[in-house]
Amino acid sequence: MSNTAYQDIYTGLGFLFYCIAAGDGRVAPAEEQRLKELIKEKWLPLENSRDEFGTDAGHYIGISFEYASAQGIDVKDAWERFVETWSEHRALFTPDVVEMVKDTAAAVASAYRGTNKSEHTQLAQLHLLLSK
Repeated sequence: MSNTAYQDIYTGLGFLFYCIAAGDGRVAPAEEQRLKELIKEKWLPLENSRDEFGTDAGHYIGISFEYASAQGIDVKDAWERFVETWSEHRALFTPDVVEMVKDTAAAVASAYRGTNKSEHTQLAQLHLLLSK
């Protein structure tokens, strides 16, 4: 497996988690903090791919999340970025990775005042996509 494939997947996941967090119009600090914790606890240990600078590719989740947030990327555009990643690298989304994606998305959604209606809708859309 090429390291760039993992970089692509992690970048796409960052856009997905941004989409979930920003679905209600803003990213709460608690949502971003929860994602950082999960990257450290779950995603960095998952595998050991690194970019050309020696950075663990798992950090690309946080990098793309922060980029999307700083740029105020439209939630629909962020979703489409993830869907493209899913389509292109679907074989790498093992059942365990799919569960981690679902769990991380749910944790980000509930990190600030629980899961609201727009987040519920996005989580349902995610579950539908990942079950195809």
